[in-house]
Amino acid sequence: MQRVFSAKASLHEKRTMNTFKHSGRVAFLAGIVLIAALLPGVLCVLFAPGVDERVAAAREAAALENYVVRLVDTGAIRLIAKPSVVTSSRVFAPFPVPVFAATAMPPNPNAFRRGYEVASPANAANTSDATFTERLRALPWTWLLAGVAGGLTLSAWLGLFMVRRLSPLGQLSDAVRRHQFIVAYQPIVDLATRRCIGAEALVRWKHQNRIVRPDHFIPLAEHRGLIQAITDQVFDTVLLELGEFLQRYKELYVSINLSAPDLTSRRFLERLTPALAAANIAPRQIRIEATERCFLDAEAAKEVIQAFRDAGHPVYIDDFGTGYSSLSHLQNFQVDALKIDKSFVDTVGQDAASSSVASHIIDMALTLHVQVVAEGIEREEQASYLRTRGAQFGQGWLFSAPLTAPDFIRYVGRGLATV
Repeated sequence: MQRVFSAKASLHEKRTMNTFKHSGRVAFLAGIVLIAALLPGVLCVLFAPGVDERVAAAREAAALENYVVRLVDTGAIRLIAKPSVVTSSRVFAPFPVPVFAATAMPPNPNAFRRGYEVASPANAANTSDATFTERLRALPWTWLLAGVAGGLTLSAWLGLFMVRRLSPLGQLSDAVRRHQFIVAYQPIVDLATRRCIGAEALVRWKHQNRIVRPDHFIPLAEHRGLIQAITDQVFDTVLLELGEFLQRYKELYVSINLSAPDLTSRRFLERLTPALAAANIAPRQIRIEATERCFLDAEAAKEVIQAFRDAGHPVYIDDFGTGYSSLSHLQNFQVDALKIDKSFVDTVGQDAASSSVASHIIDMALTLHVQVVAEGIEREEQASYLRTRGAQFGQGWLFSAPLTAPDFIRYVGRGLATV
């Protein structure tokens, strides 16, 4: 019970940390978008032409206003309202100012004028110390609107760019460009001798220090046209990691899963043939696995499958029995082996409606003279039953979990040492 509580607490902590990390990323990205929205406006305030002159004019107007107020406060002049006063001041012309006229002149106007001249022109000409608020008030409306429009446009573009980059499709496309896919090798063993005869190459996506399972990204890759690039990376990785090992042990093979686009054209075969010749690897050591959903274009698939077989690559039907036309596929396509889906292997020895499906598939395969590979074997009674019924090969956690290339080489080495 203590272990259960500890596991739940650990899972809760991981989820909490992931939530904080996600919230932090969202806040960071929102901050970037906000900065992008404000940046053009700020640049307009700081560097728009004519703002310095308008700030200087505003300062001169303020200084003149203070000058007049001081005259009034000291009683030097007395103001009365006039219906209209025409002024030639370049400062007051753009501004709505009260219309007044002086009824008396100060006794010593030069003193006040000198104070105004000291306070206004020199300081008005120097706008280096102008505050952001002063510049904003002096900014022409056209520039202000241009800054707002530019900010909205930039933030919208940046937001769309980030959404695309952070969407599943954007991250998957980035993973293809960065070659973030790794390969795990699931050993395939002879059920009679328990000797490893090969492996299935399973693609994994290493994303942000975690491994993403293929069923989480393969459908998206197929839908968006990225699956062929992923298949190419899997093949390149197999040659890089196991090329010398396959050269040394000619009896071993690696099977690679192909998608529908590569079963309706010879693109992958044309890439496969020269690469294997250069690496001195026999064609039979790279085998092709295709699921039944790859056979939608039956005529094109039939031609390509035969081309693979003619080139020396055995072809397997993967997850056999899960499609809607399994029997028709056996009649239309010449293949070398059937792989029984794990869902049928799981029901072996159980009181379930599909518990006898595996044995029927084995019987069909024996009638058609094709080999059988059972997937997902986890219990010894499953392996014994399948072998008794006639299945030749199997893979699953009973024999080994998917391994890295060095671990797979060691796994094969231990089997060879016991022979």
